[in-house]
Amino acid sequence: MKKITASLVAVFILLVNAQAQEINTAKLDSFFNALSANNRCMGSFAISQKGKIIYQKTIGYSSLEGNNKTQSTPVTLYRIGSMTKMFTATLIFQLIEEGKLSLGTKLDKYFPQMPNAAKITIGNLLNHTSGLADYVNDTDNKAWITDPHTKAELLKTIAEKKVHFEPGTQQLYCNSGYLLLSYILEDITGKTYSKLIKNRISSKIGLQHTFSSRPNESEKAEARPYRCTTSWVKIKDIYFPNVIGVGDMLSTPTDMLAFINALAKGKLVKPESYNQMRTSDDQYTYGMGLTKVPFYGKTGIGHGGDTYGSHSVTSRFDDDLSFSSCVNGANYPVNDISIAILSICYHLPFNIPDLKPIEIKSEDLDAHLGIYASKQMPLKITFTKQGTVLMAQATGQSEFPLETVSKDKFKFDAYDILVEFNTNKKEMVLKQGGKTTLFIRE
Repeated sequence: MKKITASLVAVFILLVNAQAQEINTAKLDSFFNALSANNRCMGSFAISQKGKIIYQKTIGYSSLEGNNKTQSTPVTLYRIGSMTKMFTATLIFQLIEEGKLSLGTKLDKYFPQMPNAAKITIGNLLNHTSGLADYVNDTDNKAWITDPHTKAELLKTIAEKKVHFEPGTQQLYCNSGYLLLSYILEDITGKTYSKLIKNRISSKIGLQHTFSSRPNESEKAEARPYRCTTSWVKIKDIYFPNVIGVGDMLSTPTDMLAFINALAKGKLVKPESYNQMRTSDDQYTYGMGLTKVPFYGKTGIGHGGDTYGSHSVTSRFDDDLSFSSCVNGANYPVNDISIAILSICYHLPFNIPDLKPIEIKSEDLDAHLGIYASKQMPLKITFTKQGTVLMAQATGQSEFPLETVSKDKFKFDAYDILVEFNTNKKEMVLKQGGKTTLFIRE
């Protein structure tokens, strides 16, 4: 799910002819050990080559409940977020191959109450060109999706929101389209989405640790979601029955590799269907359930997925190297983890980062404390401290810790945030996503 979900590997495309050779597993271990030792990440990772698992690593804990710590294992289950959409699209193409619907089938056949239903096709829903409002992201109340809602409530929310554009004229990531696709699958087959996953995908290719439609924390092996302040703190995540077929599934990195490799090898849909799933027009980012993952001169095919507390990505490259990561605690840019994995796999220059925190005294933070406002956006940020850690909280959002870069500079890698203070001018500059915003202390 886009803003809370799909984080893809965003890497500059350079003309480098890097070939995967024997994987430097010792260097991979060193990287993950550094993340673990410095409380930067908890999760599981796997790499396959020619369809065989050649590397696995699990770091951190699946659960931190009081004094009870449960170490993650290779069979710990993670919420894979929008990677669920790959499964939904696969099921849709299976039904297309069976002649039960087509890419041109109109939405009004199933949901005539939706705006533009007579114009929106199955193809539009698959490649995010429907123009429908996003029931997950098009709201100022981000807590809405963390509370249970009925199917009728979810459909009403989509139907009542204003469309973004006419179908097929633009592309905008839309979770609503995949929720509707999951309901269409159930309507056509008469089976629940979870049974469709089990019967048409998991049982077919031997996925033993992949499930749908399980409520939050209903599985003993399910990783709980955390963020790191001065220590790992549990997060209230999306209520996953709200996002069936959109971002609810549980899986493991090895199962995800089995899925993406089976899909590419024609074991789940025909080659022509797979090509349609992964192909996007030049002006568009997304295909029909799959998206491009560029890395230097190579392009992988896969998907990313973020929930409020999980971060996942799976991608397969044409040289038959695939990788998958599932994270339930991030205090380091998850995109940089993907870059590190691929750089090591392809023997590109990569240095293990120094992740030890910079020491600072508690009193050094006092000059930065207070409320800061900006004329550039209707947002205030309050800075407080917990010991030697500077804490930030934006209007209507949860508090989060900042890592010290220097006496006047702090960062939060998980969200690509850098803040720089000018204490003499009582100013703070926020840098995020390539944008710079000036704040003044009140």
